[in-house]
Amino acid sequence: MMYNERMANFSDYIDWRGDITFNMSQGNKIDFLILSQLSYLNFDNLIPSGDFSFQISLQKLNEIFRFSPDFETRKNLGTLINPMTVDLFSKVAESERFKSVKVTGYEAITDLSIEKQFAAMTFMLPDRTNYVSFRGTDDSIIAWKEDFNLAIMDEIPAQKAAADYLLTAAQKLSGNFIIGGHSKGGNLSIYSAIKMPPKIKKRITGVYNFDGPGFSEERLETPEFQEIIPLLKSYYPQFSIVGKLFSNSGFFEVVECDSALVMQHDPFKWHVLGENFINVTQFDVGSNFFQSTMNSWLKGLDNEQRKILIDSLFELINSTDAKTSTEMEKNLAKNSVKILSAFSKLNSEQKKKLIEIIRELFKSVQKEIPGFAKSMIQDKNDFVIVS
Repeated sequence: MMYNERMANFSDYIDWRGDITFNMSQGNKIDFLILSQLSYLNFDNLIPSGDFSFQISLQKLNEIFRFSPDFETRKNLGTLINPMTVDLFSKVAESERFKSVKVTGYEAITDLSIEKQFAAMTFMLPDRTNYVSFRGTDDSIIAWKEDFNLAIMDEIPAQKAAADYLLTAAQKLSGNFIIGGHSKGGNLSIYSAIKMPPKIKKRITGVYNFDGPGFSEERLETPEFQEIIPLLKSYYPQFSIVGKLFSNSGFFEVVECDSALVMQHDPFKWHVLGENFINVTQFDVGSNFFQSTMNSWLKGLDNEQRKILIDSLFELINSTDAKTSTEMEKNLAKNSVKILSAFSKLNSEQKKKLIEIIRELFKSVQKEIPGFAKSMIQDKNDFVIVS
């Protein structure tokens, strides 16, 4: 398959099945990926925050969103979120399948003081099932810092917020729950589910993780995690990077994509046929190489070394005064100079520790290269041209 081929994605799914209501065909993984993607949109100040008594149809919400006075600013999601998400929303909201789905409990919080980026919304489906969608990492630098903190904290602020949000949603709304999210949103979905009390866990019928980072092996072995494994469904692109961080468990599918390398994290690149993904049998060798290298390196570092690495990295990034990834990219040359200048000003002990940590990364890479080369050869040998 050529990476520049245009294959069907979840936007095409609306063309195929947009006239089939949820009463005719219940929600599926493509529906849930679409709803997860919509959680990246900015509805701040358009609807009440965290209010489960307020409910609005997707059709009506799209009208409010489109005609908001600051729409041109609001639709800019940054460099990391596909701008086609805005058009996807309109397409979804105008379809028979989705237009009457109600939105409730929208909440978005960024707190620099505790390094927290969190957002969620709940979609009320016609069959009285509630789909709780947790937003993944947005364009803010603080969101990336919180993601890195997954390596050093037992519970990041967004995980606690996700558990609190789901508990409140379950107390306010009737019916069963399906939980899901893309990227960090997938991790939050799993975390929130394992933290629910038994009565609420009984109302959870599915947990959908779309290329979200995993957890420590110790966490996976806990009874609370093992309890939700039958509900857990994970979906990863064939060259997964984010989803390969740390460890995960349960059912998963590897999805064929029409982009290369890390760009496959974008769900618009995932191939869809009907109400299913087009699957491949295994991850790309580069994805496996990344997983084995990075996870081996992280396991070899103690918590203090991880904290030094993360704090130092973001100290350098913060020297640019950029608040978002878009700002970093927009002034890349200038910001690179600032980062190099900031690095030169680090004290000798900090530089020494950073160099030791980076040296361990190179050791991990060297250790995994023989296996990577063998996999590349195997891939080449397995390639057959059928005439």
